[in-house]
Amino acid sequence: MSTNSEGAVVRRGEDLDWFDVMPGERMAVRLHSRDVGGAFTIIESHVPPFTGPPLHVHKEREEIFEVLEGRFRFHCAGEEFDVAPGTTVVVPRNVVHGWMNLGPGRGRILFTFVPGGIDDFFPRIGRTPPEGWVDLSRQHDTWIVGAPLAAEEGTGPK
Repeated sequence: MSTNSEGAVVRRGEDLDWFDVMPGERMAVRLHSRDVGGAFTIIESHVPPFTGPPLHVHKEREEIFEVLEGRFRFHCAGEEFDVAPGTTVVVPRNVVHGWMNLGPGRGRILFTFVPGGIDDFFPRIGRTPPEGWVDLSRQHDTWIVGAPLAAEEGTGPK
């Protein structure tokens, strides 16, 4: 990562440190909040088919998703909808949400959290046994409120 005299931050793809989160899922912190005064965090995730997080809420930050590859199903404020690459989904704070990759192959998605400060949560998930995820999540403004979304191979758009 580099910063020029005007404060522009450049983080090149070849410099990313990838880590395992869930089985088959890899993430990288594209831009850490410490590099932008806490303003935001950007995470990239490579998501295996038919997986995604449990339904959850962030009380202190908005979450913005940008679908890069694959088809994803989102649950947001009680509604479910399917999206394709190029779609942006903005989830305000205190709104129940979740998502999953509809397959059939790996999906890629960017998460931007505003404000930042949630950066260290994601690497810790992969190093924490499942029975510790609820407590870990709460320490990082992620309140689990339901099961992950479910779909079967061949699921069509909604």
